Amino acid sequence: MSNPHIPRGHHESLLLLKGLQSVAEFGPSRPAEAALQLRRQAGQLQQRLHRQTNRIAAGLGEGASTKQPFPAFCSASLSSNSKRKRKRWASHPLAELSEWSDSKHAHSSDNLPPPSPENDRHLLSEVNIKGVEGELLQVVQKSLGLKPNFAYTTKDVEREVQRVFHTGFFETVEPEATDTRDGIALVLKVTPNPVLKGIVASGADVLPARVLQQAFEGQQGRTLNSTAMTQAIGKIDEWYQDRGIFGQVTNVGMENGIAEVKLAEMVTGDVNLRYLHRETREVLDEGNTRPEIILQQLCTRKGQVYSTRQAKADIDAVYSMGLFEDVHILPQPAENSTVDHPRADVILNVVERKTAGLSAGGGISATAHAEGALPGFIGSCSYSQRNLFGSNQKLAASVEVGQVDSLYRISHTDPWVKGDPFRTSRAISIQNTRTSGLAIHGKAQDDGIQSGREGEEESEVTSSEGNVITSRQMAGVEWGRPLAIGWSGHMGVNYQRAKCINERGKTLLKDMYDQPLTFSRGPADTMMLALLRAVYSGRGDSQMVVSMEQALPLQRSWLNFNRLRVRADRTISLAPRLKLLASAKGGMIIGDMPPYEAFPIGGTNSVRGYSEGGTGTGRNYVAGTAELHV
Repeated sequence: MSNPHIPRGHHESLLLLKGLQSVAEFGPSRPAEAALQLRRQAGQLQQRLHRQTNRIAAGLGEGASTKQPFPAFCSASLSSNSKRKRKRWASHPLAELSEWSDSKHAHSSDNLPPPSPENDRHLLSEVNIKGVEGELLQVVQKSLGLKPNFAYTTKDVEREVQRVFHTGFFETVEPEATDTRDGIALVLKVTPNPVLKGIVASGADVLPARVLQQAFEGQQGRTLNSTAMTQAIGKIDEWYQDRGIFGQVTNVGMENGIAEVKLAEMVTGDVNLRYLHRETREVLDEGNTRPEIILQQLCTRKGQVYSTRQAKADIDAVYSMGLFEDVHILPQPAENSTVDHPRADVILNVVERKTAGLSAGGGISATAHAEGALPGFIGSCSYSQRNLFGSNQKLAASVEVGQVDSLYRISHTDPWVKGDPFRTSRAISIQNTRTSGLAIHGKAQDDGIQSGREGEEESEVTSSEGNVITSRQMAGVEWGRPLAIGWSGHMGVNYQRAKCINERGKTLLKDMYDQPLTFSRGPADTMMLALLRAVYSGRGDSQMVVSMEQALPLQRSWLNFNRLRVRADRTISLAPRLKLLASAKGGMIIGDMPPYEAFPIGGTNSVRGYSEGGTGTGRNYVAGTAELHV
């Protein structure tokens, strides 16, 4: 029971504030758990607000509306009136319906006859219906189970009157009983609801008009049905709940045949950020990451309708930065929040993790073993800083050295360039690599074949004592941005200088068959590549990558070619522990093609059972594989 000294509207405000306070923290330390708790707490608040709305709509709440009471939820009463003789009814026959009664239509219990045993049966001589005709009369007749010349108790009559009232078409249902010589003559005086001429909705910003039209479809121009109206309200509330939006129907009024549907959608107030200590979870004055860098990840903005679905996406976005151990969203009721205009302030709590690291390691190269050589040992060392200048920028330096292959690389990545509205990222890299050329050239066999011409120095031809190694010095910059759901686009420019050397680091010009190892026939090839790439990442492990590179001949000696590559991978679940991995890829090169840029087929990345390039190499290729994984 509400305090009678507190206004009704203030009661509803307190209910809303308590509901908001119950939605405490959205999730612990992981986005998935956060989303689960978010939906559970949002559902509890929605149910609480939904019950409140039903009380308002049903006329159960006092002072629910200052307008004319909603006619679908008005009174039903039963009385007995006879000038000759009065029957002793057990009690007010519709005592259980009193909660549905409006004071304007309720029948006073002072006019009822004295009580009598409830189980006494009374013979009905007549059952008549007044106040309606046509289709509504048929509705009453179908729902009414009382028949003349049958005996009924008071409870039986109550149930039948309630059944008529619950059809939803009538404003009042008033039974009158008259004692006659042949029994009791029962007359049901029914007042139909007005015709619903139209529907007007207010307070909705995100609810589409089509949802409102579909909810009330088929009701306009017909007698108002309270049951259908309740179902329509339920559909609207369900639309909000399915989308995680804090919104609902708060009141329905009727005036001159026009139904006025009032809706309330919770609006986001202030959005604030708090840094929490890793161990004590105490609030810190500041963190290592700049606040604007974190808040720009949020799609929830002040003045927008608050959505739990959007809150989950915000948690995922902040967590994907890789800078935090824990991410919480805490909504709190705003100072100016009311039932008709609810508002919630949002607090984002984050717990930062260490972002700098130095690592070193070693291992065995599987590539060298697959090529038939002894296992090649490799060592690596790397340093990374994932939050440079507190701006979520990443700086990495790595070194990998093996018996043949080596990599020296420095890179800088800005995942969001100066808050660009298209979320453009930029990556700059400089690297020096050495990779084995066995996949394309194979290893020279010591079979007595003289490589090269007589008189040529060893540095100009391949040596029978070692492999061909491709050495590349590269520097490039690449930009990327999301294009659509699941799609991202990338473009960039890359400068590259490549040459072939032997295991002792001497430059090679020709292979063992006296063919040039570079397209320019000089010590090295120079190229400037313009890159375009589109990536689609579907559900699960499905992915498709399409890329095109165009070599720009800015100088006469620079290479000029176009390279197109396509790759698609998909994983299909056949059984709980059985998966089919399908992969297809292809490529083509048009224009200048140095031998080391040819496509190799074979190895663990294409055709298993063959060494790298063991199946063949070429300018164009298409390959497809399918594997069963248990």
